[in-house]
Amino acid sequence: MKVLFDTQIFDWQINGGISRYFTELFHRFDKSGDIDLLFKCYHSYNTYIQNSPWLSRKKILADTDFKGKLRLVKKFNEFMNRRYSNAILKAGKQDIFHPTYYDTYFLKRLGQKPFVLTVYDLTHEKFFARNAAVEKTLAQKKLLIEKAAHIVSISENTKNDVVNYYHIAPEKITTVYLASSFGESSSTVSEEEKDTLPADYILFVGSRKEVYKNFIPFVREAAPVIRKLNIHLIVAGGGGLNATETALLKELDIDKQTISFAHVSDAFLKHLYKQAMVFIFPSLYEGFGIPVLEAMQCRCPALLSNNSSLPEVGGNAAVYFDPFKAGDLGGELEKLLLDEAGREQMIAAGTEQATKFNWDITAEQHIQVYKKLC
Repeated sequence: MKVLFDTQIFDWQINGGISRYFTELFHRFDKSGDIDLLFKCYHSYNTYIQNSPWLSRKKILADTDFKGKLRLVKKFNEFMNRRYSNAILKAGKQDIFHPTYYDTYFLKRLGQKPFVLTVYDLTHEKFFARNAAVEKTLAQKKLLIEKAAHIVSISENTKNDVVNYYHIAPEKITTVYLASSFGESSSTVSEEEKDTLPADYILFVGSRKEVYKNFIPFVREAAPVIRKLNIHLIVAGGGGLNATETALLKELDIDKQTISFAHVSDAFLKHLYKQAMVFIFPSLYEGFGIPVLEAMQCRCPALLSNNSSLPEVGGNAAVYFDPFKAGDLGGELEKLLLDEAGREQMIAAGTEQATKFNWDITAEQHIQVYKKLC
């Protein structure tokens, strides 16, 4: 069974959940007797495929930096990388096509062959529907959802959102959970990196720029607890703190108790999870929430918003708060930090919960979707 994947997400994402998801599938499809994987990149900066057989040229403009570079590189990637998928599509050599994002460029070349679409979340629809910059993406996404032979959703919450928002029949959608890749990393952390960490800290991981990530309200609620218990906040990934965030930390008098790492390796992130007292995921909406599993794999108690897909991932192994109820986050955080025995119980439950999510199972469930279509 020949399954073609395009390079959309690898054209612009240096790292992130979506490109990691497809990379994990590719590794398993390469070893599967059921799948003849069709995927090739001429160029990509994506971290996960740099040492893979799917990348033929690794770097362009690697040692130069200028305004508009990323936009230019993305356009170059789209032009060069799509030659492969376009050629396969034009010849009809694939049995199934699976685009990695929502660009509709392939529809005119698809013919009668089916395609599978993964829907990751409905953040655009819920939070940016009136934003002119995402109008094109929303229109393309809607068209693909309607035309796809089958849809993969990464949580039951996302499936329900697609059914309710786009009026798609539930039987057209299969929920396939993602997993964490941390168990497969053997990288080590330097002593210098370890020395940068305080003894007691809480951890925030990932992007902060989107409103739904809820970073600013989280900081306001956590600040009194940080001051009272004399602990630190570590912010990992998502780029450096901006002027608004820096000013807020100073206003709340926790700037000297906050450490930011703009970018972190998987190895260092694992170390951050392992040493943290609590990992907090205050997001107002997530399609899945891989950081929850990462924290649990690294024996770190998780404090999560009680909405969207997060209860599906965290199960009974996390503590939840209502992000729309003032004081709830701060109250649950303080209780958890003062309850050492409770955190130990959460660590044990989290370790067990994380085992329920496995990339091998994720890949096999995709294969079953493809087989049904063939």
